[in-house]
Amino acid sequence: MSFDHRYMWSTGFVRDRLRTDRLSEAASFGYFLTIMTFDWLQFTFIATTPTPSISPWSSAGSWATFVVTVLGLLYLYRKNGGGAGQHFLYRYFPLSVTVGWKFVGAMFVTVWLMPVALGGQSQETLGWSSTVAIAAVNIVLFWRIGVHLGSLARDTAA
Repeated sequence: MSFDHRYMWSTGFVRDRLRTDRLSEAASFGYFLTIMTFDWLQFTFIATTPTPSISPWSSAGSWATFVVTVLGLLYLYRKNGGGAGQHFLYRYFPLSVTVGWKFVGAMFVTVWLMPVALGGQSQETLGWSSTVAIAAVNIVLFWRIGVHLGSLARDTAA
């Protein structure tokens, strides 16, 4: 069985598959598995990283990520049509993987650029600035997934 790289990187390709109901159950499960693996790797990394104390900006960043995630998922549910929508999870997992890879890259670039852009600033300034920048990247991530979910919901309603 050959693997088509567009299933991992091309949001347009995946959106077309979803629109025409040609995404297999196996592919849908693969996206679900990818998201769950990524999430649990994050939790494992956080839980196994020794830290003597948590900075205020790190704590704020964790809570901001939680709030953005909950509000983002509610936003995505509404973009998919809310209670009248169809196939939310079937659509959410593939789109969050294909859009998400790009934003993982953006997160790494953001984390790398913050110390460069704020060279000479205090650790506290760098920490709070990074927290705000990462929250902004997360918000844009949910917005981009929402654009695709909204497109699919409009196509389904038409």
